[in-house]
Amino acid sequence: MASTSRRLTRKELRQPDWFQTVTENALEFYQRQRVAVYLGIAVVILLLLGIWGWGVFKERQDSMAAQEFGQAMTQYHAGKYREAVAGLEKVQTHRWSRYANLAHLYEANSYLALNDFTKATTAAQRFIVGTDQNSLMRQIGLLTLADIEERQSQCKEAIKNYGEAGKIKAAFTERAFLSEARCAVQMGDVKGGVAAYRQLLKDQPESPLASYVRFQISELESKIAAQPVGK
Repeated sequence: MASTSRRLTRKELRQPDWFQTVTENALEFYQRQRVAVYLGIAVVILLLLGIWGWGVFKERQDSMAAQEFGQAMTQYHAGKYREAVAGLEKVQTHRWSRYANLAHLYEANSYLALNDFTKATTAAQRFIVGTDQNSLMRQIGLLTLADIEERQSQCKEAIKNYGEAGKIKAAFTERAFLSEARCAVQMGDVKGGVAAYRQLLKDQPESPLASYVRFQISELESKIAAQPVGK
């Protein structure tokens, strides 16, 4: 049996269909919100331009700093430390460059070679501030600062920085503990020296210097045993 189709009434024909309704609502919403839409698009464009511009700026800073850093290193390795310092100060003006903080480290070593301990200390401290926690660069900075302090017979301060460098598990941990022990013994703190040597063995039991360290511990403990009771 053939099915009969229902005829639409005039009222139903006049009513808008679903697609038309959705489209009209979307257009109406757009008209109401177009200012906000335009502002949103403008913000996105500005952000993209800012990111692009920042990248170009940093790349230019790196390029200029790299050239000046290379020239300063030539002076540094030639033993012309004053000229090297002048070049390194130029590198530091490119503060967003990756070479800017590294310049402080070589500046510290240059001043150290010139026996200007005050300026060497300041440069080393600035370098440390610009490094990441527990990084090799921070360990190097702490060792540099401690070396400057030790050369000025400031062993108490040097021991603190050698100890901090030893806590960082990086390439120079062994050197940090050896230096801490040496400084402690120089100050007459034999027990402190033994503690630093023992910490080295604990952290690096397979160290090539393990036999030497054990010998030093034995020697220092003999000194402690020979001291009169109460000292």
